[in-house]
Amino acid sequence: MEGYVCTNVSLLTEGHPRNSYAVFSKILHGENGVCITRLHPEYVTEKFGLMNAQFYWLSKMKDKSALPPNNISTLVKQVRKEIDEGRRKFFLDGLEYLLLWNDMNAIINAMQDIDKMLVQADGSMMISIDPLTFEERDLRKFCSCFPQIDLVKLNAGSQHIAADEPAGKGQIDAGLLVSRGLIATP
Repeated sequence: MEGYVCTNVSLLTEGHPRNSYAVFSKILHGENGVCITRLHPEYVTEKFGLMNAQFYWLSKMKDKSALPPNNISTLVKQVRKEIDEGRRKFFLDGLEYLLLWNDMNAIINAMQDIDKMLVQADGSMMISIDPLTFEERDLRKFCSCFPQIDLVKLNAGSQHIAADEPAGKGQIDAGLLVSRGLIATP
């Protein structure tokens, strides 16, 4: 974990993941993507028009599209499978739920494994997080590993995402840039 520089997994910080679904919908531009969510997939599809997204539900329910939250390696394997099938754009809503079942270090390691796959595949993943649902030390740890997207500036129509340190920017998707050195401010 130490010394690893994340390049293709970014955080979208907001109190309720509604705006981030809209951002993901815009990023897809009608392309196929993958949405991993704690919300029921049918609700998300209808509410946010994500018709071209493959959905996975973070749930212990027995369903072909369900990913058990207590087994983080299943999530990593599913992302690998989706990348192998040609999907490159991913969205994760439910990190807080994963934390109920997994250790923070296991989640960070899993996200870094996913990031390495996305780097090789030229893909990206946005993770929606609500800072009020984390313990401060966990939030700082997670935010120190992954760059943040400024949702306020993004919604204001900015082509570029504001960053504390402009050096080392990497492209997530056409028109969306993130910094590599953001400092967490929970």
